[in-house]
Amino acid sequence: MNTASAILDRVFPRERLRTWFLERVRRRRGEVSVPFELEYRNIFVVPTSFGFAFGLMLMFMALGGLNFNNNMALLLVFIFGVIAQLTTVLAYRNLVGITIQEIHAEPVFAGEHAVFRVFLGNAEIRPRLTIMGGYRKLQDCVDVAEQSANQLELKQLGSRRGWLDMEPFKLETRYPLGLFRAWAWFFPRARCLIYPQPAVKPPPLPQSGGGTGDRARKGEGDQVHGIRQYRVGDPMKRVAWRSSARHDQLYTREMETPRDESCELDWHALSGTPTEQRLSILTAWILIADHKQVPYSLVLPNISLPAALGDRHREQCLEQLALFT
Repeated sequence: MNTASAILDRVFPRERLRTWFLERVRRRRGEVSVPFELEYRNIFVVPTSFGFAFGLMLMFMALGGLNFNNNMALLLVFIFGVIAQLTTVLAYRNLVGITIQEIHAEPVFAGEHAVFRVFLGNAEIRPRLTIMGGYRKLQDCVDVAEQSANQLELKQLGSRRGWLDMEPFKLETRYPLGLFRAWAWFFPRARCLIYPQPAVKPPPLPQSGGGTGDRARKGEGDQVHGIRQYRVGDPMKRVAWRSSARHDQLYTREMETPRDESCELDWHALSGTPTEQRLSILTAWILIADHKQVPYSLVLPNISLPAALGDRHREQCLEQLALFT
């Protein structure tokens, strides 16, 4: 199978032709920013493999009708030919006028797939059916209702940390009969932030925190904080039956999550470790500290972030590691 593919690539180098075509289109159009509306000059219409087979069938039907002087066969050839020609217009109209409103991607870790969400808008009063999108291969298919919007999800592998530029992608439709496909290439100015890959077995969290311990947080947890009067909705498994029997009133145990002292995630504490491995360990420490709700600070050669907690603090620390030079 690999030998056949190699021979086919030599005879018909599809990848090189594709690269040459995309570079030529990019030079003529350049990268565009959203929102962007697809116009007639952006759309190409070509037959599909099924359309080529359908055309060959019509050609043989026409030859047979002429050879045997069969008017009914010729009439069918002309009817089917007109229908096929009309589908080119329908495929074109299904794609023209669609607006690429926004492209958004959430940060991911190295080795994961970045999911670019492409929001498509349809301002007209007719629906757009079977709109497909992808890079080298089609990945997603959606319908866009009249005067509405929908999104395509295109995945791209983030192999290394830093900014990942979105590859050129195409929008395609084979509506209504699959005889022709209308497609348009889009060269976006979109990117996704790739965090360093977390270390699999990182060292324990450092205990050299500069902050002071905080009070335990009441609510869900593993340790008992005390008892209080029963409230409607408290789980029965937390009812303190002995205390309730002594006081002739229902009491329930109140749990708490203890907070450790804040820890300092210091770049210099990992001296002698390669740069990428240091970043992986620091990434794993950030995730562990955030999961345990331990306030943490981050110290890098060019920046220092004070001890804190929360999604914003975690994202700021991971962003500094992703863009570290």
